[in-house]
This record gives sequence, C-alpha cells and structure tokens, in this order.
Amino acid sequence: MRALIVAKKEFVDIITSKRFMALLFAMVVFFLMSVLQTLSASRISMGTAIGFFGSSGIAFVGGIFGIALGFDMITREKESGTLRILLTHPLFRDEIIIGKAIGAFLAICLASFVTMLFMVGAITMRYTPSFEEILSLAKLTLATNAYLFTFFSIAFLVSAMVKNSSTSLAITIGIFIVLALMIPMFSSVIAQSLAGQPPEEPFDLMRNQNFRNASDPRWVSYMEEMRSYREKVQSITSTISVFSPVSSYTTIVGSLTQSTVFRTVDITKNILSLLIIPAVLFGIAYFRFTREEL
Repeated sequence: MRALIVAKKEFVDIITSKRFMALLFAMVVFFLMSVLQTLSASRISMGTAIGFFGSSGIAFVGGIFGIALGFDMITREKESGTLRILLTHPLFRDEIIIGKAIGAFLAICLASFVTMLFMVGAITMRYTPSFEEILSLAKLTLATNAYLFTFFSIAFLVSAMVKNSSTSLAITIGIFIVLALMIPMFSSVIAQSLAGQPPEEPFDLMRNQNFRNASDPRWVSYMEEMRSYREKVQSITSTISVFSPVSSYTTIVGSLTQSTVFRTVDITKNILSLLIIPAVLFGIAYFRFTREEL
C-alpha cells in the first residue's frame, strides 16, 4: 500500500510539472497536425488517421516523451539529497521504485488518453467512426502506452545506474539513437549478411529471350531458391527489428490500418517486444536500486 502512496505523489508531481505539460502540449500538437492532414482527403477513415501514428516522426516524438519523463527520476533524488531523506521514513526501497514506476506509467496513460481524445475530436469533425474503428483506436492507445513506457524504462534504468542527470541523459540519448535509428537503418544489411549470398542467377537462361518460361525446371528452381532466400532475409530482419521499440511500434500501428498490405503481418513478436523489454529493464533497475550504496 505504501508503494501506492508513492505512486500517487509521483503521479501528481509529474502531471503538474512544467516539463510534463510542455511535453504533452508538444506531443498533442505534433500528433494533431499529422491527423489533420487527413481532413483534407476526399475519403477519410480512422484507419488513415491511425496510419499517421505509424510514421517514424511520430514514433520519434513519443520516444523522446518517454525518455524525458525517466532520465532523471532517480538521479534527481540523488543529487538533491531527498532520496536519503525519503529513506528515513518507514519506506522500503522496493516500495519507492515500484511507486515511481506506477506513477510514471499512469502519467503516460493520461498523456496517451488526452492525445487520443484530440485525435477523435479532429476526426469526428468530418467522419463518424464505426465500433470496429473505435476498437482499433483503443488498441492504438494500448500500443502507445507500451511504447512510451518502454523508452521510459530505458531512461529509468540508466537513471538508477548513474549518479547525475546529465550523464543519464547523454547515455539515454545514445541508446535512443541506436534503437530508433541505427537498428531500423541497418537491420536489412545485417540480415543479408547473415543470410549469405543470394542464389546464382541462371545466366544461360537469361540470354535466351524465353528464359522466363515458367515451365523450365531450372528457372522454377531458381525462383524457388530466391523465394526461400527472401523469406530468410525477412525473417532475420524482423527478428533484429524487435529489439527496436520504434520498429515494433510502427509495425503494430500498421497492422491496425485498413490497408490490406498490413493484414497478413504477424505482430506477435512486436507485441511481446513492447511487453518484455520494459519488464526486463525495470527488473534490472529494481535490482540495482534496492542494492545500491547511497
């Protein structure tokens, strides 16, 4: 119960801070501007609006939001000396860190909810969504909560491991660049390297004007090998991408759109990624914080 008291205080401190208000305002404006672009379309749908959330720009802003909430959550207490004072009260360390995480998660949920309210308000100016589309919007909200909390967990872990906020911010930004930019950028290159060389093209058939004849067994064999190679590359790429919260989030959001392109995409690994990564990171932060010498 004492963890809930800490959570309540942390939640109030976060949502009443100028930082949270500025971040929420920036996120709402950025998201709303993206959604308003759909209002100029002759045929508007909730799927189109949801699709904007899958853009890398919006995912980038959401990642920054999560980082900004967590990078100094522990270091700020260390630097000001309030952590030692807090521990003089009848509170255990695990209650403090759990309470802080719960408070931050509730603040993230509030930010997502407010953003979605503005989104729905903008869309209903031109279009009345169906029940299924409202359900997709609810799924989008859950995915956004998990995504923001993932980057918060990264920043929270770093904050629990270092002594000052400036170091925490620098390390967290470095991790963000790797996860948000480097992994999505180089995942295909790495996958192709791991998959090996593609099948050798049948040059003798290609010199023949009828080389694309589907009945030729050599051409059929080549096309089958090429298909298997592409599937292997895609499988490796998707496996690497689950380590990038941005890739997982954009894939999940893409599956919620009305586009048939995304309907066959298996997002199980992406969902698990946004659940397991923050859980593991919080577990490490918990272990570190409860055993640290202050």
